[in-house]
Order: sequence, then structure tokens, then C-alpha cells
Amino acid sequence: MSNLEDSEFFKELENEIKKEQENVATDKKTLSQKSKEIDSNCHSGLRLKRRLVPEAKCIKGLQNVEYVPLKDVEARTRSSFSIQVGIKPSPHWSTIGIIDKCFPQSDFCVTRLTDMRGNHINLYITGKAYSQFEDAIGMGSVIAIKRPYLLKPTETHHSIGLHVKQLQQMWVIGQSLDLARCSGYITKDKRCNEWTDMRNGEYCDVHLERLCRSSKNVRMELASGDSGFEIRWACQKKQENGSLIYESKRQITNPFVKSTAGGLNLRMKEAYYIEGKGLVSTDGTYVKKKTTARPESVLQAEKQELEDFLKNRNDPGAEMIRKIKGIAAETPKNVFSKEALDKLGKTTKTLSKEEELAKVK
Repeated sequence: MSNLEDSEFFKELENEIKKEQENVATDKKTLSQKSKEIDSNCHSGLRLKRRLVPEAKCIKGLQNVEYVPLKDVEARTRSSFSIQVGIKPSPHWSTIGIIDKCFPQSDFCVTRLTDMRGNHINLYITGKAYSQFEDAIGMGSVIAIKRPYLLKPTETHHSIGLHVKQLQQMWVIGQSLDLARCSGYITKDKRCNEWTDMRNGEYCDVHLERLCRSSKNVRMELASGDSGFEIRWACQKKQENGSLIYESKRQITNPFVKSTAGGLNLRMKEAYYIEGKGLVSTDGTYVKKKTTARPESVLQAEKQELEDFLKNRNDPGAEMIRKIKGIAAETPKNVFSKEALDKLGKTTKTLSKEEELAKVK
């Protein structure tokens, strides 16, 4: 009797093991299917939630230019505005990034591209490029730019900006899968405006630091030690021999941010000169708007008004204004010579001291 019970027990155990193995196999299949379903860009590795441009078209559009990762754009373009004599980098290059800041205006847009690893670069979109992709540009849009124009910064410690205005200089690949808005709140009713990588969590870097500081007050093992909380990004670095090494990159801080005694931040505004727009800051506001040329009819009307005002005026101020503006004085023709008019006192001749004394006597 015991042998029968043991055999039945082992049969049930084998059946349960087989069921578990089948469940594990089905789970692996579903995971592999999901991983295959997730679309990503072959150049940058950015994952896409919704694709607007086919992958084959992206490869064809970037085949004649060198692809530069966003983290290497600053190093590549640094020598473009240098005064040192040497070979300048080629303008035939491209890069891909995600928009994490967007300031649309009426006829142009100011964006900031990121690779979600602490690297950022400012991008200005104007002209036909903006009118074509105005509806597709927004937070989380994955953008490819090709042969962009370089914008020289107004301050030496600011990075170089990028500018595109032609249709063939950019296209919107799709929408990012990983970039999302931070789940934290600044106040009770106001949500945080920062965007973060959802693969690393639901909170931005600032809220993670606050959570760490608040947890130190509750957990003694964190409060008693000298451990700190620092955000870093893993990145690759190519050595001279061609091998790759992995290193951690610290969070970039701006050393030029100064604080006053009242606690207010005095940050130097980052701006670039845009052709046809003037000096535009990175938040889309005009620092110095370009003055447009005034119509010729308006200039002629103002000149005629000034001529009418100066008519029949012979004082030194009126004479000086005529000379500056190039207005010919309307003087009546006289039959008398200039010397005769001076004797009659009809002109504004300046007398010397001797002549004035002789005139008084």
C-alpha cells in the first residue's frame, strides 16, 4: 500500500514540475515577444513608443554623414570658433536626441536635446523646418538633425548651440518610450515639471536627493555614517588603442551660478544670435530683437516734415541739423554781395573782439 502511495505522490510531483516548466517557457516566450515588439533607433539606441519615420529611411538619410553621439557633440564642435590655426571639423555630421525642454513661439521653436545620460545641447528650429514639423515637435520627441548650423555662445562658459531651418536638416523619428514627467510634487497641488528616464524610476534627480535626505532623519544607519548621495551616469570612453572602458559620469553643475545674500540666484542668461531674429535666449524670449528696415515712404515723410520745420530758420542749430541730415538750405537770391550784406547787418557773421570794441565805440 505504501508503494502505491509513493508512486502516486511522485507522479503528482512530476506533473507539477512539468506545469512549472511549461509556465516558465511561456513566460520567456512572452518576454521575448515583448522585447521584440519594443522599437528602438539603431544609431542612438533610444527606445520608441511610436515611430513616425521608418528605420530604413533613417538609415538612408544618415548614410552620407558621420553620426556623432550627443555626448560627443560638444567636443567635436568646440574648435569650430577657435582662433587657433588648424583643420576645422567637417560640417557633414548628424546626431539624435530627445526633446526634454520645448519653448514654441509663433514662427520658431527653442528646444533642448538630451540622451538621458546627463548630456544636453540647445537646438533652435526656424524656417521651413519648423513650419513642416510644428505639430510633431514636443516633449519626448526623438529628433534626428543633419548638417546643423553652429551658434556661437555669448558667454565663454556656455556651450555651442545648434540651428536648423531647412527641411533636409531634420526629421522627427517618433516619440520616446522612456522619457516621462516626474511623479513628485513641488507643492500640494503643483506637480514637478522635470522629465526623467522611467527606466531609472519615477522621480527626477532633485526629488531623489530630497528623499535621501528625508530618509536620513528616520533611519539611523544612514544618519550616523558619512555616506552621501550622488547621481552619476554610466558611459563608455574610447582609449587610444581602440579599446572601450566604462566609467561613471558625475552630474554637471554650473560653477557660474552665484547666490546673493537674500538667497536669490543670479544666473547669466544663455542666449544665441539667430539670423533674422536677433539675440534669443534658451527659453524663447528675445534678449535683443532685430530691428526691421523701415519703409522708404516713411523715411521720406519724416525728412519732408523736418524740412518744413527748418524752413526760414537760420540759427546755428538749424544749420547744423541741415548739415547732418543733408538738407539743402533754401536761401533767397540777393543782388547784393556777401560783404555788402555784412555791412548792412543782414547776416549772422561772428565778429572778432576788436570789431566788437570798435562797434561799441
